[in-house]
Amino acid sequence: MSEFDYDAFTQQLKVKLAEDKNTPKPSRTLHLEFCGDPFDPLTAINIRHVRAAVRAYAAERAASNEPLLKVETHRVSSFLIPGYCSMPDDWTETHASYIARPGSRDEADVIERAHKVGLLREGWTKEALSKRIHGNSTKAHRLIAFVGALRGAAAAEKCVDALQTAHFAEGRAPSDPALLDAAAVAGGTSKFVVRRFLQTRELEKEVAQMADAVDRSLARDKLPALVVDGELAVEGPHFDRDAVLAALRACPEPTGARAFPPPKRGESRRHEPLDVPVPPGVTH
Repeated sequence: MSEFDYDAFTQQLKVKLAEDKNTPKPSRTLHLEFCGDPFDPLTAINIRHVRAAVRAYAAERAASNEPLLKVETHRVSSFLIPGYCSMPDDWTETHASYIARPGSRDEADVIERAHKVGLLREGWTKEALSKRIHGNSTKAHRLIAFVGALRGAAAAEKCVDALQTAHFAEGRAPSDPALLDAAAVAGGTSKFVVRRFLQTRELEKEVAQMADAVDRSLARDKLPALVVDGELAVEGPHFDRDAVLAALRACPEPTGARAFPPPKRGESRRHEPLDVPVPPGVTH
């Protein structure tokens, strides 16, 4: 397989997307790191609370004539399901089988919480959630990291939104090639470039290592979690907009710190396939 020059492509994209020099620049950047599996419904719900809090925070600063502040929300890979990373791309599991395994998360209040953040308008129903298909989400996690590196945090969020709508409202598996194509386009990235990227092993090991770093820092019942300016600020599957807003207000002088630096590229082509133990009840 011929090598694609990702570094050259990245540089060309940065030049193409360079902002107008006359546009006012924020004086500082406040980095938010959102840890959780995009295919976990409680993670999908809580990012809506984060976005609502960021909008409210920006409005508060504007109303009080405080300095312009750039807020970036970065996705941090975490909550990868053990064993799934080793499965073939075409392997899938029904939701009934998924929740029957030991340690599966209770989703009893998902619909109620989804309603509060407007997800019912995006097709979330009890029936749709029960029919969703699970599978190896490694490529989806790599795709999100790749789009974020090329186009920024906002583009990565658009990519995640496309993945989540297809999974939670339409029941599609995270490894569906057509879904990955559509998510890449939603994030403003060429599906052909992403296809070439996903044919390599690039960022595979880095994504798994980042997930492991988060899992060693936070117990599963504390995910999803939000890190503000390098410090854990909000944790647990049931936090809300007000909790996030309070955390943002408590950080008046951001330093731009990050607890989980983005994965570095360049070495992963030499990585061996991931060797992750398969959990009970999961078979090829």
